[in-house]
Amino acid sequence: MWRATWKSLWARKLRLLMSTLAVVLGVAFVAGSFIFTDMLQGSFDSIVKGTVADVEVQPRDNAVNPSASGAGADGGNSGQDGGKAGSTGSGDGGEAAQTSTPTLKPEVVEKIRHLDGVTRVQGSVSATGVHAIGSDGRVIASFGPPQLGFSWYTLPAFGGQPGVVLKSGHAPTSDSEVVVDPQTLEKSGYRLGDRMRIITPDDGTITATVVGTATWGSGGSAGASYLFFSQHRAQELFIDGSDAFTGIGVQTSPDADRDEVARQVDDVIPKNFKATNGQTIADETSSQINDALQYVNTFLLIFAGISLVVAAFLILNTFSILVAQRSRELALYRAIGASRRQIRATVLVEALIVGLAGSALGVVAGVGVAYFIKYFMAVAGYDMGVSRLAVPLRAVVISLVVGVAVTIVAALMPAQRATKVPPVEAMTGSAVEKPQGLGDRAVAGVAMALFGLLAMVIGLWGHPGHNAVWAGVGMGLVTIGVAIASPLLGRPVVWLVGRLYRMLFGEVGRLAEKNSVRQPRRTAATASALMIGLTLVSLMTVFGASAKASVTDSVHESLRGDYLIGSQAGSQFPRSVADAAGRVDGVSAVHSMSTTLLVNVPADGSIPDIRNGVGDRDAYLVVGAMKPGDIDRIYPQKITSGRAFKAADELIVNQKVAEQKHLEVGGTVLGYSPSRQKLVQFTVVGLYDSGDGQSGADYWTSTSTLSPLGLDKKLSFISVERTPGADPAQVKNGLEDATADTPLVSVMDVNEYADQQTSQVDQILVFIYALLGLSIVIAILGIVNTLGLSIIERTREIGLLRAIALKRREIRLMITLESVIISLLGATVGLILGVGFGAALQRLMADQGITVLSVPWGQLLAFLAAAAVVGVLAAVWPARRATRIDILKAVSSE
Repeated sequence: MWRATWKSLWARKLRLLMSTLAVVLGVAFVAGSFIFTDMLQGSFDSIVKGTVADVEVQPRDNAVNPSASGAGADGGNSGQDGGKAGSTGSGDGGEAAQTSTPTLKPEVVEKIRHLDGVTRVQGSVSATGVHAIGSDGRVIASFGPPQLGFSWYTLPAFGGQPGVVLKSGHAPTSDSEVVVDPQTLEKSGYRLGDRMRIITPDDGTITATVVGTATWGSGGSAGASYLFFSQHRAQELFIDGSDAFTGIGVQTSPDADRDEVARQVDDVIPKNFKATNGQTIADETSSQINDALQYVNTFLLIFAGISLVVAAFLILNTFSILVAQRSRELALYRAIGASRRQIRATVLVEALIVGLAGSALGVVAGVGVAYFIKYFMAVAGYDMGVSRLAVPLRAVVISLVVGVAVTIVAALMPAQRATKVPPVEAMTGSAVEKPQGLGDRAVAGVAMALFGLLAMVIGLWGHPGHNAVWAGVGMGLVTIGVAIASPLLGRPVVWLVGRLYRMLFGEVGRLAEKNSVRQPRRTAATASALMIGLTLVSLMTVFGASAKASVTDSVHESLRGDYLIGSQAGSQFPRSVADAAGRVDGVSAVHSMSTTLLVNVPADGSIPDIRNGVGDRDAYLVVGAMKPGDIDRIYPQKITSGRAFKAADELIVNQKVAEQKHLEVGGTVLGYSPSRQKLVQFTVVGLYDSGDGQSGADYWTSTSTLSPLGLDKKLSFISVERTPGADPAQVKNGLEDATADTPLVSVMDVNEYADQQTSQVDQILVFIYALLGLSIVIAILGIVNTLGLSIIERTREIGLLRAIALKRREIRLMITLESVIISLLGATVGLILGVGFGAALQRLMADQGITVLSVPWGQLLAFLAAAAVVGVLAAVWPARRATRIDILKAVSSE
């Protein structure tokens, strides 16, 4: 029996090709998801291992800087990890330098150098927001990965692993030299020896000669940018020229206990710093990165699952048709003694072989999918840099298991159907699948869709607190129900298209319509694959259009001023940009704002230990700062209670946020700046309302509040007012000239700013379309496969039609029209569902700022037209095959 199964499979290898290809594509997405996240994990692990010494001295996450008190800060030391603001502790190991950034004096380095178990010590200076400018004048920046600046660092990483690795050239030996990572140099268009412009956090744009390339560790940069300066130059640029360091690395002797060395170092450093075993830091950081990558992997696997579901429809159709075509063969097996179980096993073994072959090829194709995802993210602005290829074992195992499981499950129903055909009936019948009625499946599908619709109604209007869950479950049930009931629900579409066919193509059109409804389940299953893909595409299209319309409305409602100056990639920029804008002819006023992220501190003053930005949204305060006279000049800020702030440490709070946080005028808000190690105590002097617009931040204070912390040097946004009568174009050109030295920023009017914001939505949509594209490709293969197998099934019928009247071109037209009906059926139902789901999602997100429902009818109609074109293209091979059938052989076939 097994030999007969193998011969049967080999004889029908081409008929199973499309099913195998569907498995390949679906599994490739699964494997690619794991390979991609593993590539990222490998890059990050290499970077982490290269940036951490045996023992690291870093600022504490919840200590108050003892150097100088900030606005509203107590100014005391914190001698414990979870200490309260104002608690004291002796820093007998040396004092921090007097800068707004927590730093360590050189004396501390010397004390550490003489400790037992220490072989080398080196202080370092680092900062974020250091951007290289390419030879084309554009800033080399991307969303996500940071742009970092360092002092040149020669200490090995923990365990003697490579730290900073010089790839070419030499280290920076003077203040006019810089070393960059290889990826940044390649993107910049410069070569060694060229002069490169660099935007610094506080000192504006500088120029330095590129003398080398280097990376941290042995890997790439994962999309980040590294710029290395001499120690003196880094101190000038990042810590106001102080002879100090922002961190210290310690190399221990091979036999030393790193934890013990860290405890000794803790005794000789200021109490707002801590010494930690490098292995501990690396493990914690890698764990956090891995947690973040799990979300990326889950996101990608969702789309992989969609592709596999679509592939299941193709496999189900393929085996259903093949079982019908092999009915005589299977009946013969039954007649010579094969049991029902053996017949079922025959079909399932074929499915197993298809699943294994497709899954194995899918793992190989997954490498290409991983690189495609990486490339597409880079195009969208999320460049991950150079990553090492590795195929993890879990990617292979999970892909094989999933691919085989999906194939066998999809083949179960045809396998079971193969055992129910009486041997005598099958041996005397023709090798075609009998017409199937709608049956109870359609009723069950309609019932499921109705239950799903009810769940959506509950989620949208009747179940506060779990709206998204109810609506999501409802959408899933509606989709499954419609797919099951599509033989019934799709009849109006087929009827309408059929009427059009008869008008345009006469008898050929009528034949195409009849052929499409001959096997309603088969047609519906083929169309459902395309329906699922287009449902998700149209859902995202409607939601994306609604998001863009909402953002545009919000921008026009929110922003004041004639021109706006903002940065690329969401970065902050030097305050000197505002000064330059104010000197432009035709500018009457310039209003600037800074923003900072503070940790929300409880009333008892205990500073939460929030490491590396980990924590929920309620743990932070996004505080905006402007001059008192700029209130309501950048964003709408109508004071509804109390008054506007006038002095340092005074705060106004968004009225809705104040209600949620139970804040009142006269109350106190405590915030902690991890980057400055300062506690700030605000007094709430007023509440404000932004109407239908946005206010940029929920908490606002005076710029003078942030000045002692050094947090006012960078700006987030500038609003410019034009002098009445001044030429708009001339003023804008002047602003662009004034900011030309800082290409990180752009000068825009309100409409241009709205376009910039909505372009981010477009990038996300393009990425999602690309991920969904694989399911659409599989659905197209399903149409090709179904038509191709039906041609084999209808060989005699086509031969008779050719013998009676039809010409080759009419046969080709008939097959093409059948394909277009299937495509239009799937597309129409998918678009209807997608529009409904998109509208529901918009309503769910109304409280999150998606307040406008926008349905891009033109784009949806384009999808429908594209589906018709897909139908034409999908029919090319089956129609060609049908026209090449030998008439005499076809007529005599059974």
